[in-house]
Amino acid sequence: MKARQLLSKLPPHLRRDGELILAHLLGRRVSSLPLLESDLSPETVRRFRELMDRRIGGVPTAYLLGEWDFYGRTFRVREGVLIPRPETELLVEKILSLIPDEGVWGFEIGCGSGCISITLLREKENLRMTAGDLNPSAVSLTLENARLHGVAERIEVFAGDMFEPVAGRKFSFVVSNPPYVPAHLWGKLPREVRREGHLSVIGGEKGYEFYERFCAEVRDYLLPGGFVALEIGHDQGKVVRDLLVSAGFEVMIYKDYAGQDRIALGWS
Repeated sequence: MKARQLLSKLPPHLRRDGELILAHLLGRRVSSLPLLESDLSPETVRRFRELMDRRIGGVPTAYLLGEWDFYGRTFRVREGVLIPRPETELLVEKILSLIPDEGVWGFEIGCGSGCISITLLREKENLRMTAGDLNPSAVSLTLENARLHGVAERIEVFAGDMFEPVAGRKFSFVVSNPPYVPAHLWGKLPREVRREGHLSVIGGEKGYEFYERFCAEVRDYLLPGGFVALEIGHDQGKVVRDLLVSAGFEVMIYKDYAGQDRIALGWS
């Protein structure tokens, strides 16, 4: 069986997932699949069908592949840790535009796969990062990705809650893409999203409890002239703006590709 025949049997909404999975199994780019004329091996066909059955069963494609792309780089991922998303690339872009040329040290709360901190480190050679996460699996994954991308010597990663791992320290900026979905929406989320884990997705009963605590504490961890960068829920622009303003920040809210509030920046 040829690649195009195997893919043609998929329903349209799963075609892209099938292309990614087959390309991964073959060690090829998706764009090369239409040019592949040789028959697939029986083992490749078997593995493809096995993985597609799991995808249909609700496992995200990223977890099936064990990796996902972010900001032009490939990061390892694992179940229970948030999968990198295009919207978060906007957060990275905003931070990069604010980091000066001289030496800078940043802190990330809730590092997950490490895609934010590691991308910043790859883009800015003058930067050092500290990162923390409540999930030990996320801590080990961030370290794994840091080694993969050659920045392990410029990042320190801790398991811990919010600012606990960095008590008494101050940074040039603090960044976070925290869980921000209200708890009552958990059962309404797609199966694929729930596979990323309650800890990665749910931000409390209101969904913005993280930002309340963050804004109450963050100034103690910022150097003079420092800034904060947050990803927020599409309907949380006003509440996060008000929290940051009350904490003494000048604030800008930026929209994502869909025109929804997504990034909050605050300057002290």
